[in-house]
Amino acid sequence: MYLTIVRACIGVLLVVVGLVNLSQSANSQTLFSLENGIMRIPKPEQAQKKPSFVFRASEFYLAGGTAFDMTTTVRGLDHPTTALRSDGAFLSHYYVVEKGWAGFLGRRDAFTAVSANVLLNVGIDRFSHRLYARGGRWRAIAIGTNVLKGTFNALAAGSNIRSDERINKQVRLATGYKGQILWR
Repeated sequence: MYLTIVRACIGVLLVVVGLVNLSQSANSQTLFSLENGIMRIPKPEQAQKKPSFVFRASEFYLAGGTAFDMTTTVRGLDHPTTALRSDGAFLSHYYVVEKGWAGFLGRRDAFTAVSANVLLNVGIDRFSHRLYARGGRWRAIAIGTNVLKGTFNALAAGSNIRSDERINKQVRLATGYKGQILWR
């Protein structure tokens, strides 16, 4: 039952990302026109200008932040669950869960959490492409969107890295143990 709900949510996310790409309107155009009795072929539309270096850099920043966050998320969710004293005696169990927005899809499922976050960031990238294509100040908004989401991912990755220290503190606080904690 639970796996069906997760698959349905991922399917809905994929549909939403697909619909973002369908938002372009179709334009009809005539192939030939008559001007003063002469048949003219319309000039092909000029190709859009290539995105600027700054926009490409913001895309790489978003991709780097995403990769950093997803790597630390997988590492955190795969954290061992049994805390032992240095002599091998049992201290406690501790389960790391996804605390971000993707947690409602799977609190302990690394694949689902990572997939949902990557799909969100792909959607944000596609959205920023659409904004950038509008030109003018929309380009600044598109670049800002990529940088802002990349920064949120980098901050989440930093929090994930510090989670080992927090986990050890919580186990020590709960058990009163002061020595080295071994995880298995």
